[in-house]
Amino acid sequence: MRRHSIARCIAIAMFGYILLSPFKGMAEGRDLTAQKLKSMLDSGQKMFLLNPLSDIEFNEGHIPGSVNIPLHTIMRSDKLPEDKDTLIVTYCLSPQ
Repeated sequence: MRRHSIARCIAIAMFGYILLSPFKGMAEGRDLTAQKLKSMLDSGQKMFLLNPLSDIEFNEGHIPGSVNIPLHTIMRSDKLPEDKDTLIVTYCLSPQ
């Protein structure tokens, strides 16, 4: 998996927050640790996992069940949940 700079991940997260703020899950702007997200997934909590990276980066590795909507296509995507009460969790690669 390619390494990405901290600045790039922060920029993606910020753009995701700005573009998706009308949705309840993003409007709250909560940060999750990997452990907390795993716990939520293991418990079966309903959520929409959004990976805003490119198709190539998504194919290099992603959380099973996540949906790839590249950042530059989010506003015209029909993949986002219609129910605005759906928790949207946006993630990208973490720096290693």
